[in-house]
Amino acid sequence: MNNSTLTQIPNVSKAMLFMVIGVMLLPFTDTIAKYLSTTLSPTQIAWLRFTLQALFIFILTFFIKEKIGKFKLNYLYLGFFVSTSILLLFWGLKYLPLANNIALFFIEPLVLTLLSIIFLKEKVFKEHIIAVILGLIGTLIIIRPNLSMYGIAAFLPILSAILYALYLMFIRLSSNLGNSVTIQFYIGIVASLFLSICLLIGESFSLEILKFNSIDMSYWWIILALGILTTFIQLLISKAFYYANASVLASFQYLEIIFATFLGWIIFNDIPDRLTILGAFIVIFAGLYLIKHERKKKK
Repeated sequence: MNNSTLTQIPNVSKAMLFMVIGVMLLPFTDTIAKYLSTTLSPTQIAWLRFTLQALFIFILTFFIKEKIGKFKLNYLYLGFFVSTSILLLFWGLKYLPLANNIALFFIEPLVLTLLSIIFLKEKVFKEHIIAVILGLIGTLIIIRPNLSMYGIAAFLPILSAILYALYLMFIRLSSNLGNSVTIQFYIGIVASLFLSICLLIGESFSLEILKFNSIDMSYWWIILALGILTTFIQLLISKAFYYANASVLASFQYLEIIFATFLGWIIFNDIPDRLTILGAFIVIFAGLYLIKHERKKKK
């Protein structure tokens, strides 16, 4: 997450280290969510994830120097966008292999570029158009085998990516959000409240995807691991952006696909087919091409 509201202290080597560790750990949280989805609903998993994030950050403030600041209205829509995005991502994990789900989600940088051009009135360069077209081609290649095998579920990570891009765009538009601890705490609170409403609706109308299922005691250590990991990752990535610009760190996020493919193969015996791998490479290339252009533009 880009914490541009903080005063940035340049330290690229430290930023790269934090970013790589964070990105290497991210597929583990998706793996846990996929494992839990066999018993719990996606809404329930997302609710547990954000509730534990808020709880752990609150506890953490007693041991670190940073304190939680005042609540701001901006946190309401930020919490809504990110919680809905994670809900859709976890919903996709219920049906799609880990690597396929994440490969489709990685259209997010391209969606963010489009949104920035449309809503933030950023200047359009030919590199933007090339990257978006390549990303679209790559996404269509990935969707083809996934749509035939998993149906409409193939669109869930794409919708998740769109909402996450909206979340990042509104962070760009917002000012004075506070430190990373404050942002992640209030986003956790807002997301938990929104998902609580979803769970109540699910219980009232017996909607399987929104229901709160009973949790076996043997699952709680896995749920706690999910909460601790997601909190640690969010703070790591926030710190990474504190020490370096987004253009320096953006390319590291694509390491997530490699680790997700490995974990999907080891744990779930999921091996992406050739079309999915080809499409993922095209999406990654489009993203890296865009990042390279952004770096040149800033120079």
